[in-house]
Amino acid sequence: MEAKPAKIRLRDALRAMDRLDHKGNPTPFTITFYTADRKRDTGGKKMTIEGGILSKHAKGLPMHMRRVDGFGGSKAPRHYQNATRNVSSPDGSITTVHIRLITHFNGLRIIW
Repeated sequence: MEAKPAKIRLRDALRAMDRLDHKGNPTPFTITFYTADRKRDTGGKKMTIEGGILSKHAKGLPMHMRRVDGFGGSKAPRHYQNATRNVSSPDGSITTVHIRLITHFNGLRIIW
């Protein structure tokens, strides 16, 4: 009998993304998601970020790059209203990810 792939609930994956270790450092994670942009009518590309962290926890970034709750940016990102998160890659790039388009978190399939 074949083993079923491991799963994780979306809310548990979002909590794990926001988790800090005992020293206050973010825990890196791997996510796979699809891109989408309604304004430009583009997307559908499958992307994977390995070793990513939420940009609000990226201490190496200057405060205006973290985009934390609208601080320092041109406007508030409203991540919770828009169901998005900014993920910082190890190379320093920041990607906005729509949470409903995340398919895998740390190798576990996302379920709602």
